[in-house]
Amino acid sequence: MRSVAPSVAKGAGQAKSWPAFLSFALAAGLGLGVFQFFSYLPPLWIPLLCALLAAVLAWRWRRWSLPAVAALAFAWGVWQAEQRLRVNWPAQQTEPVTLVGEIVSPPQLLGRETHFLVAPRWLVEAGRKRPFPALIDLHGHLPEEPQSGQIWQFNAHLQPASALPASPFGDAARQRFWANIRATGSIHYAQRHSDPRWSPLRQIESWRQSVFAASNAILPRAEAGFVQALSVGMGGQIPATVWAAFRDTGTAHLLVISGSHVAVVAGLVFWLTQWLWRRVPWLVNRYPALLAASVASIPAAWAYALFAGFALPAERAALMITAAALARCMGRRSDAWSGLALAALWICLENPGAIRELSFWLSFGAVAVLVLVAFVDQEQPWWRRLMTTQWAVSIALLPLLAGFFGQLPLVSPLANLLVIPLVELFAVPTALLGALATLLGGDGLARLCFHLVVVSMHGVVMLLEGLLRLPYATVVTGRPGLWALLAGGLGLALFFLPRAWPGRWLGVVGLLPLLLPAPVSSALEVELLPAGEGMLLFWRQQDHSGIFTANLWRKGEAREAALWLQASTMRRGVVSIESWVRSDSSAPEPLPRMQRQWWPPGAQAYPGGPLPSLACVAGGAGPPGGSFLAAKLPQTCVLLLGDARGPLLAGDLDSTAIAALRQRYGAQLATRSALFVPASLTLEERRQLQSSAPSATLIVATTAPGLRSWRWLGDRLQGPGSVARAYWQ
Repeated sequence: MRSVAPSVAKGAGQAKSWPAFLSFALAAGLGLGVFQFFSYLPPLWIPLLCALLAAVLAWRWRRWSLPAVAALAFAWGVWQAEQRLRVNWPAQQTEPVTLVGEIVSPPQLLGRETHFLVAPRWLVEAGRKRPFPALIDLHGHLPEEPQSGQIWQFNAHLQPASALPASPFGDAARQRFWANIRATGSIHYAQRHSDPRWSPLRQIESWRQSVFAASNAILPRAEAGFVQALSVGMGGQIPATVWAAFRDTGTAHLLVISGSHVAVVAGLVFWLTQWLWRRVPWLVNRYPALLAASVASIPAAWAYALFAGFALPAERAALMITAAALARCMGRRSDAWSGLALAALWICLENPGAIRELSFWLSFGAVAVLVLVAFVDQEQPWWRRLMTTQWAVSIALLPLLAGFFGQLPLVSPLANLLVIPLVELFAVPTALLGALATLLGGDGLARLCFHLVVVSMHGVVMLLEGLLRLPYATVVTGRPGLWALLAGGLGLALFFLPRAWPGRWLGVVGLLPLLLPAPVSSALEVELLPAGEGMLLFWRQQDHSGIFTANLWRKGEAREAALWLQASTMRRGVVSIESWVRSDSSAPEPLPRMQRQWWPPGAQAYPGGPLPSLACVAGGAGPPGGSFLAAKLPQTCVLLLGDARGPLLAGDLDSTAIAALRQRYGAQLATRSALFVPASLTLEERRQLQSSAPSATLIVATTAPGLRSWRWLGDRLQGPGSVARAYWQ
């Protein structure tokens, strides 16, 4: 017996075991994460060969299975990208096409046109069929109001998806690529076909459309957006100012269908099934009520996730509920970390680009923090546990918010503590009750519920706006450097150590570098922001900042310009813009916060203009580092920035004004490095202006594909240069 024990102990110490599922999920996530840093696609055989070599080593050393999984995940990302690149609509496309497809997204009215996604069934170009993208973004006028799930025939002019507008808060081109949206087009003719065959998914989509239409019929569009966001996951009608209030207070997650909504619905079905099952002895004797309730919660979670638009948080919650229910059915212990890892792995394999999206990290990061702190001390009162979880989630998400937006909502814990009960316990159940009444034909109850939701959400918005008036409610610092983000990550790792760990509260010190303002360059920076046919320029030099606007007449372009301006100032930590040169009466919408404005000579008071007004006249007061030229036009301004080689910013100029400028300021124009002009100038006017400054680069507002940044370093113009296009572009 003495000789056996040591050998048994030795064998137990050398026993081999495969890594846990959580380790495999992390390894796969690492492989997909590394793949997302590549702007070109490496050959598929390279990661496959690495995976094969690691798999061979794993037969002897099982820890090598993790590198094998990471290499396979990398190869999966490459293969998925190649599948999407098989069909790419060419950039040079002049002939319209005829296609028949199913509308697969809720149509939304933006401006005067209807926008929606179509999954083509066949596509004909110039009398012959050709391969078509999986999804096409179409917009235009239709003879009747379309609905998701309908089959239509379109005659449209298609372009690559790169023609769609970019997003200031994310890489929209990459997101569309991984969502399989490969083309966009304007509709010239549309005709509805017969409805497709019935299916559960189409029925759920039909219910969503019914709630959407009923809320719009009962309420104004802006107020109906609250009901739609809280019941069916459509928040496109909520005004931008309301979204800004929720975002700046760290409560934007309340305007989308979160995982808690799916958990509440699944929990309600679980409780109801268990209660009914126990009322039938024959069923209880054959199958336990707990087992039946667990099985019933799975379709309930998925049905509601689909009804709510199947956003990423809803899909994550449905996957976690499914994993927990299946574990309970098999008699195994439900592990929250394994369920979270399974949900993340499933979503990343389904859409490898999701790992680069902010919603992915906010959703899974918040749930991970809740798993860490939810069951720390069950003996504490419920209100104290609620405060603890809110503080923990708010602190954990600070590095993410600082890295993506350049601002820290310090009022977020207080705002969530006050607003979550109002939204989660009243507004959401009331909206769901109203949606159910709509589907069952109870128009009176639906009307009452929808109005109650609007009243409660107006109160929430007023409360959030009041919180934003508190000192240091939101700190705008600009995007922090890499060292600040690393310090914040290390501080969080220390902060979330077990409670018995001494000095873990010192981890909060690691978050302090996130509060430091972003470094300010001494060189003049001019940024041309997307504004459609309009023109919006943002400039900054040290502590001075300003904007130049022209031709922002269309509502959609004015809103797009305001969104890009907000993102640009947040990235740089600019709270209030110092100078605004208005070349005409157009403006971003909503109006930005300004300290001073300049108007053309003789112009009347513009909306949002301060008193007294400042005229952009030659020799008069100008923005810091800038001076005006006399264009002799009543509705335009011409601004010179920087030194003698700095840029010229001009609004609408005709041939007479350009000739007058050339005659009076020929010497000053000849030394300029760049001329920024709106797209309204004709080709002849552009040539005339270019001839007055032959060494300058003529930059027309609409010729910039997305964001264009320019910097003056000494006397040299530094532009974006030629950058190789990434595979998703």
